[in-house]
Amino acid sequence: MAKRNNLRCLDDPGILELAEGLRAISDPNRLRILCLLMRGERCVCEVERELGISQQLASHHLHVLREAGFLDSKRVGTSTYYAVAGSRLDNLMDIMHRYFRSREAEEGEAAGHRCGIGPSSSCEASKMLNGPRSSRAESRIKARGGAGR
Repeated sequence: MAKRNNLRCLDDPGILELAEGLRAISDPNRLRILCLLMRGERCVCEVERELGISQQLASHHLHVLREAGFLDSKRVGTSTYYAVAGSRLDNLMDIMHRYFRSREAEEGEAAGHRCGIGPSSSCEASKMLNGPRSSRAESRIKARGGAGR
């Protein structure tokens, strides 16, 4: 019988934290709220105006995000202002990276190479993989008349 590789995610409780965090941000409006609040704190009325949603819906999504630990809030008079609690978001991204990074990235780190495959990477392999592809993608975007959705 072959020895089975023990996967980290099978017995690490961090997978539950990841699932709960992803559930909290799985709504498109909540992702939009996080994106908006990454630029600075806002009150409910600003969130509803910027996203074009009702005050009740904005309040609901802000409450869900705050309860999940993604937002901090403070009262100023009769208004509540919300801001991104960076530590929760950073922790969620760290957990995702730990579980879902590619095998190539793990092998590269083990060999002493740190190559982030992306347009800003200085790794030669990354440039070869992304060079022609990036220009084709940019051509398609220009042909559509925008950045895509």
